[in-house]
Amino acid sequence: MKIQFSKQSFDDLDEIEDYLLNKWNDKVLEDFNLKLDHCIKLIIDGVVVFQKYEDTVYHKVLITKHNTMIYSLNEDTLTVHRILQNFQDPDENYKSVTT
Repeated sequence: MKIQFSKQSFDDLDEIEDYLLNKWNDKVLEDFNLKLDHCIKLIIDGVVVFQKYEDTVYHKVLITKHNTMIYSLNEDTLTVHRILQNFQDPDENYKSVTT
């Protein structure tokens, strides 16, 4: 299965990386990346299909208690649309992937 990251998801990852390195350390960033990789592996292996936003093609998965990944899935591609910080406004998060 192919994995694609949207431009916005790369921007999200940059922000998260900067935050973790500035406020914490390399180990915390490494832990975050391992958890993200684990979530992606669960999805592409077909082990789990996570919660779906109502009436959309988007799913969401809690990576850590602080971060959620928004993704869509078709037969051969997992597309990561956003990686959000959970303290952000959920309505704004939803709008950011549907517009």
